[in-house]
Amino acid sequence: MKFNFHFGKKKSTAIQLIIVGVTLTTIITTLSRCTGVIEEHIWDLVDEVQRQLPSNIIRDIILRDPHKIERRVIRDVDKAIRDYERLTGDDGSIRILPPRYSELPVDEGVCYTRECKSLGGEMRLTAPWYMSQ
Repeated sequence: MKFNFHFGKKKSTAIQLIIVGVTLTTIITTLSRCTGVIEEHIWDLVDEVQRQLPSNIIRDIILRDPHKIERRVIRDVDKAIRDYERLTGDDGSIRILPPRYSELPVDEGVCYTRECKSLGGEMRLTAPWYMSQ
């Protein structure tokens, strides 16, 4: 008796990818021409809808196109920025404080030579919220 165990996602065949890809591209192109909506926006909508569904062949088609993956990354990053702004209340109008600059005189207890003293004292740039000891 022989058992065939298949773990993970079943891969789509090339013929299935071609048939669904050509059909989907034709439908999206026709919708774009009839409605005047940019074709990339329709692809974005299809991508977002298929992300909510369990694994399907449309995901395989979208993940094989570098341009569609790039658009997905841009949408995801933009969404993350909007979520950050919503959660923190930061709309980009917060003023960034400049760093603190401090300079101390030469420490005579450490520098004995003329060359060491010519370098000057300790200089430091710190974040504005950093409290020195």
